[in-house]
Amino acid sequence: MINPKNMDEKLFADFNPMDAKTWSDLITKELKGESIDSLLWQTQGVNGKAFYTSEDLPADLPQLQFENEHPESEGSRHWVNYQVIEVQDEKMANEKALHALNSGATGLLFKVQETPNLSLLLKDVLLPYCHISFESAGDSQVLLNALEEFLHESGCRSEDIKGFILGEKMSFSNNLINYKAATKIKKHNNVCLELACILAQAIDALDETGLTQKDLPLPFRQLQFTVQLGESYFTEVAKHRALRLLVSRLASTYGFEINTNAIDIASYSGDWNEPTQDEYNYLLRASTQAMSAIIGGTNGLIIQPFYQLFSKNSAQAERMARNISILLKDESYFDKAIDPAAGSYFIESLTLQMVEKSWRILQTIEEQGGLSQLSENEIDALTQNETA
Repeated sequence: MINPKNMDEKLFADFNPMDAKTWSDLITKELKGESIDSLLWQTQGVNGKAFYTSEDLPADLPQLQFENEHPESEGSRHWVNYQVIEVQDEKMANEKALHALNSGATGLLFKVQETPNLSLLLKDVLLPYCHISFESAGDSQVLLNALEEFLHESGCRSEDIKGFILGEKMSFSNNLINYKAATKIKKHNNVCLELACILAQAIDALDETGLTQKDLPLPFRQLQFTVQLGESYFTEVAKHRALRLLVSRLASTYGFEINTNAIDIASYSGDWNEPTQDEYNYLLRASTQAMSAIIGGTNGLIIQPFYQLFSKNSAQAERMARNISILLKDESYFDKAIDPAAGSYFIESLTLQMVEKSWRILQTIEEQGGLSQLSENEIDALTQNETA
């Protein structure tokens, strides 16, 4: 009987290790005189090579393999599956919310124009068992105050409430310690500029609190970092990983450490109104965007409902968006793998490149007085002198 272990050893013995020079020589030969530099590429502000080997790995690999604290019930890798609900009538929105939670959603993102009647909107919602978030066009501080008052009157423990308020400005709470403050950043064609702007925006928000350095750890931990998903699969994976490392580095500049698993990232898709020859491509785009976010380590996935695709059936538009997370978890087992990109020559190298370039751009932003002091044209010009 053949020992499988011996088979493996014999198989690997048949292949000699390949270094970068060997690969380069082979590729140059195949190119028949054309320079290997012709295979270099550039996209969204990052530069790529023809191939990657173990020599491209960072000296210190980032440790992003953290297991969910409730693996038995939620899986080793957990993310919040948000159902987006536009609030025009609180009672109807409440019915949609309860249906979504009973159909697989683990979080609710209410889009509101002004502070709603929370007693109607959250009626019968078991708040400690899901994430409750808001995207507000109004004053986020007024909404946050109303939420605190509602929770106090309902007898809910403040530490059990999780979610965030996404608004024009970030609002922090001393009472809801696990509730986050978030705001959107314009998506840029240059991913490193986008990451730098996300960090610069957080710095501006922390500065506006007027708190001393010793009091900043609490609001810093309440920051919710939101990213808009793009269509470049591996770039999106690396972007999420780089953001987590950048936030950790930013915390150290304030004089304290934060575990990378304590950093909260929410990823949201576009509104599905881009031109396309086949509208059902939106479903494929949403699925691949969701996959890249999950592999990259997102904490919350926000897939916008496909109202453009199912214009006569809003319930189906919402169900299709909700089910993407469910399918990736229950049928593709994405909840079983923790940081599957770890150790990838290409993705690890891309992640490090994004971290270093984004940090340099962030330093330039701060040298010029912060993000709030720059015009759109000045922000777009930040990458003109950025090189590999």
